[in-house]
Amino acid sequence: MEDYASVKLRGEVIDEGLCSLCGGCAAGCPYLAQYKGGIVQLDRCTLSEGNCYQYCPRTYTDMDALSQKIFGQPFSKEDMGVVKDALLARATDTAITQKVDDGGVVTALLSFALAEGLIDAAIATGMPGDKGAGGPLARNIVTAMSGNGSPVGLLARSKQELLQCAGADYLTARALSVLNSVPKESNEKLGIVGLPCQVASVAKRKASPPDNRVSIDNVRLVISLFCANKRWLEPGESREGANKACSYCWDWTGELADISVGSGRAKFKEWNTVIVRTQAGADIIQKARQKGAIEVQPLPEESLAIEKKASLDKKKRAIKNILAKSGDKKNLLYFGIPETLVARLSS
Repeated sequence: MEDYASVKLRGEVIDEGLCSLCGGCAAGCPYLAQYKGGIVQLDRCTLSEGNCYQYCPRTYTDMDALSQKIFGQPFSKEDMGVVKDALLARATDTAITQKVDDGGVVTALLSFALAEGLIDAAIATGMPGDKGAGGPLARNIVTAMSGNGSPVGLLARSKQELLQCAGADYLTARALSVLNSVPKESNEKLGIVGLPCQVASVAKRKASPPDNRVSIDNVRLVISLFCANKRWLEPGESREGANKACSYCWDWTGELADISVGSGRAKFKEWNTVIVRTQAGADIIQKARQKGAIEVQPLPEESLAIEKKASLDKKKRAIKNILAKSGDKKNLLYFGIPETLVARLSS
């Protein structure tokens, strides 16, 4: 029984307080549900190999293997991971900029990708009841139990549906439950926007594709939001009930994405900081810029330095918290990185 995937997931992640609520285990499994800000096991699944365990970002993750798959190189020792380009950008469409607090780049890029046929649908986040939450997702228990004001993952196929998601709070959304709900037979080209933990789950699927889910090759664009969060609250919860799992997360910017997007901070309030990491990311930025969907300017060196420091600080905090929990420098719980990097981050 110890070898069952669901038992291992519960023992190593859920009961250990490491679950980040990414949604990677949800929707595809009838035995897992969200309850009071956590994932709970409704019944025992007897699969020895389960997607819930394999693609969880908080089960053991070989960072070199994921980086080789995404970038063709070992896990970067740079403070902010692989960076092909760093810039400031914002949407040019006022219908988008009026809905957001910053530059609206994520909505602009996904809307552009839909209009150009680069993707057929985008997995984003909105409120329950928004158009786009139909199909298998509407029948899933995770979504059904989230109708309490918490954002949920949505499948958007138009600019209007993306506008419904603009400005949504991703910190409490199990967005990957949507990916698990897409029929295996689907050939739709997909874009995904999520938090770093969700991006890590997608990367694990790319490194070891599932054979009983929709093809991970359908995912053509992965955008990560910067995530400074150490913990989050479900609506109505007290601070004491907050999810502390984020304290063990190493990733500030979403280092395994094609593009990472953050705010422009106070100095560039109506812009987004954009980190381009892959050729797929570079291509869509170039096309969107050429066709006037976004405008860009260089990211000042001092701004880049601030983001690099924030990224490095988050890694150091995570390592400190992980080592305090494990009590062993050779046991980083889920975080599989070279010992030389451990020494640097824990010094």
